[in-house]
Amino acid sequence: MTDAPEAPEGFFIDWDGKTRPIDQPGKGLRCEVDKKSKYVMVLNKYGGLDHESTWYPTVADVEKAGIKVIHADLTETIKISSIE
Repeated sequence: MTDAPEAPEGFFIDWDGKTRPIDQPGKGLRCEVDKKSKYVMVLNKYGGLDHESTWYPTVADVEKAGIKVIHADLTETIKISSIE
């Protein structure tokens, strides 16, 4: 067993066009992923849908889709209208 952090189970393109790991959508948010259809729903704390995106297993898959990878700053406060 190792203490190394586990790799995220994929990525999505957020509301600012930046690459974000599905296990870190932002404070007060959570992701539900359908890997078969490659669909990501970003839900707020009330269960409301705030964002939809495509699921990418790896950053290389994002690049292969022709999307320039710009990683989201995970420490920055997110700006979505339903987030308080």
